[in-house]
Amino acid sequence: TNGTINKNDVSEGTVVGSKDTKTFKDVAEGIMRDGGIDDEGTHHLERSGGESQNVYLTSSVVDLSAFEGKKVKVWGKTFAGEKAGWLMDVGRVEVLE
Repeated sequence: TNGTINKNDVSEGTVVGSKDTKTFKDVAEGIMRDGGIDDEGTHHLERSGGESQNVYLTSSVVDLSAFEGKKVKVWGKTFAGEKAGWLMDVGRVEVLE
């Protein structure tokens, strides 16, 4: 589907966003959580290993809030963040659990 989805329609196997794997070539997995770090990102992926392993996310393609609390795989483009160790513009999301 495109980047718009109702939170109630999100279930395991749902894939939303761009199929452009050249632009969105970086991949990460984790639990989607609300909130960035120091104004970088709107959401973050919570990954094992603690806060230093979080991936901070923003997206002009996908409504990330629909995936909060879900284990997801994201494809995106990494940008240099000033505070975030890993800052990604997400182009595609797949719900894993």
